[in-house]
Amino acid sequence: MKRPIRQILIWALLAALLVSFPGAYAGAQIEPTIRVWLKRLKTEDALRIGVQGSYMLGDGSMTFSDGAEMTVVLRGNQLVLHTGQVAVVMGEKMKLVRCEDEAGSALRLGGSDGLYEGDLLLDIQDGVIRPILHIFIEDYLLGVVPYEMGDSFPLEALKAQAITARTYALQRSGSADDYDVEDTTNDQAYKGRSSSHPVSEQAVRETEGLCGTYKGKLADCYYSASNGGQTELGQHVWPTDDPDAFGYMDMRDDPYDLENDASVVKRFTLKKKPGESGVGTALHSALVAAMEDQLAALGAQADDSLVRFDEIVSVETAEPKFEEPSRLMTQLRFKVKISVRDYTFRDESQKEIGPQETQQGDPAAETTPGPTPAPTATPAYSPYKKIKDTLTVTLPIFTDAEKAMGLSINVYQNELVTVYDIGSAFMLESRRFGHGVGMSQRGAQQMAGKYGMTCQQILAFYYPGLEVKRANVQKNPLPTVDAALMATPAPTPSPTPRPTLMPVSTEKLPKGAYVAVVSNISEDSSLNLRQSPSLSSDVLRRLYKDQKLIVLNTSEDGWAHVKTDVVEGYVRSEYLQTAEE
Repeated sequence: MKRPIRQILIWALLAALLVSFPGAYAGAQIEPTIRVWLKRLKTEDALRIGVQGSYMLGDGSMTFSDGAEMTVVLRGNQLVLHTGQVAVVMGEKMKLVRCEDEAGSALRLGGSDGLYEGDLLLDIQDGVIRPILHIFIEDYLLGVVPYEMGDSFPLEALKAQAITARTYALQRSGSADDYDVEDTTNDQAYKGRSSSHPVSEQAVRETEGLCGTYKGKLADCYYSASNGGQTELGQHVWPTDDPDAFGYMDMRDDPYDLENDASVVKRFTLKKKPGESGVGTALHSALVAAMEDQLAALGAQADDSLVRFDEIVSVETAEPKFEEPSRLMTQLRFKVKISVRDYTFRDESQKEIGPQETQQGDPAAETTPGPTPAPTATPAYSPYKKIKDTLTVTLPIFTDAEKAMGLSINVYQNELVTVYDIGSAFMLESRRFGHGVGMSQRGAQQMAGKYGMTCQQILAFYYPGLEVKRANVQKNPLPTVDAALMATPAPTPSPTPRPTLMPVSTEKLPKGAYVAVVSNISEDSSLNLRQSPSLSSDVLRRLYKDQKLIVLNTSEDGWAHVKTDVVEGYVRSEYLQTAEE
C-alpha cells in the first residue's frame, strides 16, 4: 500500500501546482436562492414555529418580532395560523418572509435546535403540511457542511466539502419543480445553522462562491461517505447517453479511503476446517440450497441436516459487474469438500417406517374434520459419508451471500467484497457506504488529516477534470419591517373548527387499564402519539386536548402505552389526566 500512496502523493502535489481558483464563473445565470424541502421535520398537520429577529407574512399583513411563537395547523384543506389567542385562516399556502434585523433573523421549526435562515413557504401536499425553505446558498451551506462532515474533520477536508456541496446545490437551483433539494441524504443533509460548528463555518466562509465547473458549466459534484477503496463511475450509477456527462471523473483506486479506520467495513471469518462449529446457519443453508443439483447427482438430499462442510478449499470473487478496472464483483465462488448422510423415521416402538412415511392413525380419522395430529416419529441418521470430489458452489453476492454473512452495508448493492487468506481461515470483507461516485468523505479526511493535503489537492484527486471557479452569487437585500406596521392591530381572528376527537370504547377495559384524557396542552397545540416509547420514534398521529385514551400501562421513564378505537401507540404521561380527575 505504501508504494501507491507515494505515487499518488507525488501526482497530487504536481496537480496542486496546476489547480487553483482562477477567475469567475462565466456560465449561465445562477439562482443564488436554494429551495429546500424540509422532509426531516416530518410535518403532518401542525408545525410549531419560533422567531428570532423579524419576520412578516408574505403579503405584509402581519409582522412577528423576536421571540414570537406560532403554530400552523392543517384544518381540512386550509392552513390556520395560531398566534396566542388569535387564529387566522391562511388558505392553501402561506409564506413567512425573513426581514432585516440587527440580531439576524431566523426560524426555529418543530422544536429543532437549528436556525433556519430563510423564507418559509408552507403548502398542502398529499394531505399534510409541506415546508419549503427559500435560503441563500451560503447560509444554506452553514447547515449542510457540519452534518455532511462535521468539525472533527480537518479544515481542508471541510473546505472541499463546502465546494462540492455548493456546486451540487447551485447546479440544481432554479429547477422547474417546487423545490431544488431535500434536506435528507437523498440530496444533502441540512439541519439549519448552529453556533457549535466554528470550523465548518470557517470552511464555508473561506471558500465563498467557489464551485466546480466542467466545460463552462456547473458540474455534478457527487460525493459519498466511503467508496470502499475505489471510485465509481457516474454513468454506472446514473446511466446516460451522453458519453461526456461525467468526463471530469474517472475510476481509480483510493488508498486514502481504504486506510482510514473510520471507513465503514464489515467482515466475516470462514474457517477452512469448519468441523462441528460449521460455517454458520445462514451460510450453511444458502450453500446447501445452491448445491441442490449437485447433491441430487450424488444421490443426496439438499437438506441442511444431511450435509456437513468438512473443508473450505477456496473462496474467490467472480463475475465483475462492469469492465476493468472495476472491482465490483457479483458472485462468490466456493470450493468445498463435504460429507452427506441419510435418515429414516422410527416410531415410538423403534419400528422403522422409512424416510418418506409417517405413522398412520385410525383410517376412520382420515375423514374426520379437524387438525392433523403431530407425528410421533423421530429421525434416525446414518453415519456421514465423505464425498471424494471437491464441489464448486456459486452464490450471488447481492443479496444471498451478503445476507448469509452479514456483509450488506447500504441499499445500493454495490459493496466491494474482497477475500483474504489468513492462514486457518478466509476473511471476507465488504466496503463502500454510498454510491462511491466522486469524493469520498473518509478519503478526504485521511488526505487532509494524515498527509496534510489541501482542498485543491483533494478535489484534483477525485475530480481530475474539474475546474474550480468563483460564482458571482449575491444575496438579495432583506426587506425591513415598517415600524408603523408593528403597531397595527392584528387582524380579526377567524373561527377555526375544533378537531374531531377519536372514538374510545370503554365498556370492556383490559385488566389494569384505565381511562385518561389529554391535558396540560393549549387548545391550539397537540400531543404526539408515537410508534414506540422514544422521542425519536415516528409520530403516528397528533392528539388534541380532551382526547380520551385507554391507558394500557405506564413505564418508569414517563411513557404511557395508550390506545383508541382507531390507533395505538405511546405518549408522555405528564400530558394525561385520569378521567375522574
